This record gives sequence, structure tokens and C-alpha cells, in this order.
Amino acid sequence: MELVKYITLSHNNKDYYSYKSASNIEMSILGQFLFSEVRNDISFFKKWFFDELSDSASNNCTILEKEDGFILIRDMYSEEEEPTQLKLTYAQFLQILNDWEEKVIQLKPKEVIIKHENDQFIFETKD
Repeated sequence: MELVKYITLSHNNKDYYSYKSASNIEMSILGQFLFSEVRNDISFFKKWFFDELSDSASNNCTILEKEDGFILIRDMYSEEEEPTQLKLTYAQFLQILNDWEEKVIQLKPKEVIIKHENDQFIFETKD
């Protein structure tokens, strides 16, 4: 039986979310990408995703790459010899952006839990 991977983020009452806990480095990278890079606007990342000429992007703390039908996200400042990366299908990446917009940006819940189970990322929110 596969363990459920997760990240928990909490709202800090300034329209931003911060890290609370994560089950592993990959989920921590996902949280970092969402609360530090995407924040309240997914438009840059959707534009990048659909730009066929752009294979990589970086912002404050994460690096994104398109590779063989996957999106790879890694921590720009990793101290690991071989940096851990989160590997997402294109469909997973778009679904995460859409869920972040619909369930987090628009609703602004007090807590967000993102679970990775059976190749799906599930957003749960609490007020």
C-alpha cells in the first residue's frame, strides 16, 4: 500500500500562504512553487506552459523544465548533491494550476492540504 504524500499550507491573513508541513521533499517543492511563485496569479505559468519555444522557466526559488512530456520542478537553492525534483505530467501540472486558482486564489481558505495519491493531486481546504 502506497503512503499518501501531502503538503499543508496555512493562510497568513495577507493573501499569502506559508509552509506548515510536508511528507517529503517533492511535496515541499510543490508547495514552494505554489505559495512562492504562483501565489495569486497563474497566468505566467499557463503562458509558459503553452509556449512551445520555451523549455524552462525560473523565478525566485524554483526551476521548471519541460522534458519528454513532463514538467520537472526543482528547488533552485537545493543543497542536495543531486537535487530532488517533482515530476508531473502535463495534465497534472495544468490541473494543479487550475485547482490552485479555483480552490485557493478565489476562495482563500485558512488551510490547504494537497495530497498526492494514485497519480492524482487532490486539494482539500479548511476555513
